[in-house]
Formats: sequence, structure tokens, C-alpha cells
Amino acid sequence: MAQTTNSIWGGAAKVEFSSDGSAWTDISGHANNVDAPSVERRQGEGWTFDGEYPIVKVGKRQSIRIPVRIIYTEQAADASDLARTQFELAGGGTAYLRWSPGGGDSGDYQYTTDAGFVQAYTYPPVNSEEDGPLMTGFTVQCAQITKSVVAT
Repeated sequence: MAQTTNSIWGGAAKVEFSSDGSAWTDISGHANNVDAPSVERRQGEGWTFDGEYPIVKVGKRQSIRIPVRIIYTEQAADASDLARTQFELAGGGTAYLRWSPGGGDSGDYQYTTDAGFVQAYTYPPVNSEEDGPLMTGFTVQCAQITKSVVAT
């Protein structure tokens, strides 16, 4: 296969957060990194008395955890506040995440989670020796991610 000439730069991605899957908040101005999840399948194996190798079977998919790093601010309804609110709701609030590596323009691909929850939230750290912006983050756990084309 020949080397591609059609690559995408990840620094212009669009990232959005939702608590209901229909009203989306663009958190691109706060998001720093969406860690691409590695999706795995369950598997099983067993050995018999005859033979050297196991019998291997594949099972259902595991749930998916998507870590998101964000810059911490103290503005109402910023990315940190949206994620924290869903994390702190009794029983865990619903969370959806979607991102478009190409920037979210019409025709770009986007990846959208189904209904999940904020599985982990990082409260703002402080460090007197750190000169950069405070970084925090959250992890959305869901069952699946759907790839689609942005239609604007």
C-alpha cells in the first residue's frame, strides 16, 4: 500500500458533551485530548487432554471507557462543570460524548457514544511548581460508539 497523502491533523477536532443525546455543548475550547478507546471483546479458552493448544472462542464486546482531558476553568456551565454535575448526580447522570477528528464540518466523520455515564472525574489539582493551565478531566463509560458523517 502506498503512503497516504490524505492525513488529518488532530489539533482542529470538535468535541461535544451532552446529558440527553440531543442538546450538545461544544467543549472544543476546553478539551485538550480525547483518548482513543481500545475496544475489546470478551474471550474464553479451554484445554483438552489431547492437543497442545487451547480451544479459543470469542464473546461479546466489553464496555468502552473514553478519557477526556480538559482545561479547568471556573465559568458556569464549562466542560468541567458539565462533567462534574453528571458525575455527582445520585446514581450517576447520563452522559454522551461525540468528537469529529476533522473539525465537525459537513462531510467529516464523527464518533458518538450511546447513553453512558461519567465513570470517573478528576477534581482540579493544584501545584505551585506548575506554570501551565490547570488540567482536569473525566471518563465516559458506554456500551458502543457509532461512526457517522456530519450533516450540517
